[in-house]
Amino acid sequence: MDDGVKTEGKLRDEFEGSARSLRTDSVACTRLEHELLGEVLQSIDFPLYVIDADTYEIVLANRATYPSDTPVGGTCYALTHHRQTPCNGSEGACPLEEVKRTRLPARVEHVHYDRAGVARQFEVHAFPIVDSEGRVTRVIEHNVDVTERKRIEQELRNHEKSLEMLVATLERSNQELRSFATVAAHDIRSPMAVVSTSAGLLKDMLAGKLDANSERVLDILIRSGERTTEMIAALYRCSQVDSGAMSQAPVDLNRIVEEVTSLRLAVDIRNVRGTIHVPERLHVVRGDEMQILQLVQNFIANGLNYRRKNIDPEITIRSREVAHGRIRLEVEDNGIGIKDADREKLFRMFTRLGGGRGQQGLGLGLALCKKVADRHGGRIGVTSGGDAGSTFWVELPQATEGDLAECG
Repeated sequence: MDDGVKTEGKLRDEFEGSARSLRTDSVACTRLEHELLGEVLQSIDFPLYVIDADTYEIVLANRATYPSDTPVGGTCYALTHHRQTPCNGSEGACPLEEVKRTRLPARVEHVHYDRAGVARQFEVHAFPIVDSEGRVTRVIEHNVDVTERKRIEQELRNHEKSLEMLVATLERSNQELRSFATVAAHDIRSPMAVVSTSAGLLKDMLAGKLDANSERVLDILIRSGERTTEMIAALYRCSQVDSGAMSQAPVDLNRIVEEVTSLRLAVDIRNVRGTIHVPERLHVVRGDEMQILQLVQNFIANGLNYRRKNIDPEITIRSREVAHGRIRLEVEDNGIGIKDADREKLFRMFTRLGGGRGQQGLGLGLALCKKVADRHGGRIGVTSGGDAGSTFWVELPQATEGDLAECG
């Protein structure tokens, strides 16, 4: 029995000793954890503090809150607003009240004041600490100074608004210019045609009565009038592409090429002994049929005009699908080619390249083609070896399945 009692007492002593040791270790661990948490808190470079939800008193704060002293013991409204009473909401929703109301984390924009009384914009993040009864007892807040970001955002908004106003002004100006070009081209074309016609009639009436110099002057007058009328008509077409109504319908490129080659340019093709090849059936695109017809006609006419000496022009027309629901139409010729330096200016208005075998154009055909491409949201370009042959291409919206069914 004695041994048994001694053994029990010894076991009890050993247990109590182990318990004391565990409590000591636990206290030591807790102290180390607190010290570590304190170091972490103080190393954070933005203001972070804990507020009593009932008294607004700051119970814990890091150095970033105020580097020179500690705000612990003061109130949050005294710290950030230099007030003697809680915020009234005039400078933004109170994050503490928002957290108390919802018992959920909150993020609000708030005006704070530095020690000099200068207002700063802050983004306040608040998180609740809830007791066992579900009541918010404390609130953790950390503040991010967004004053500079807000200033930049406001500048961007101002710039965006100025840009929108500038774009609107330019659009009005462009619309006025397009309207003027349309009216001017329409109104001037008729009197210029009268001048050309009258000069021709005058030449016929005075046939045999004029000397060579007088006939030459009349010829110059007639040709100049005709060319001016052509230029005005071309300008009118360009203005119509810019400002006229644009339909959106399926356009069969096979039918377009057939009309251009068998009707509109049939005489020109025959006169220069040209050949048009269409190796495969072309695609159906979506857009304005008349504008696309003008584009195709200008591409083909360009290949006929800029042909090489003593070589009959051959033009091959193909189409293929490319990315983003587009069809690329390609018109390849065996003409004089295009130098690299000329490619960028080729689609500008009134640009004419030397070397054409037929009558020199007005420099508006390819410019019109670019306008058509732009209005259809497409792209346009040209590839060339430089010395012989060029391929003009344009990308246009591909017809939908419904469009194809409509075309039959």
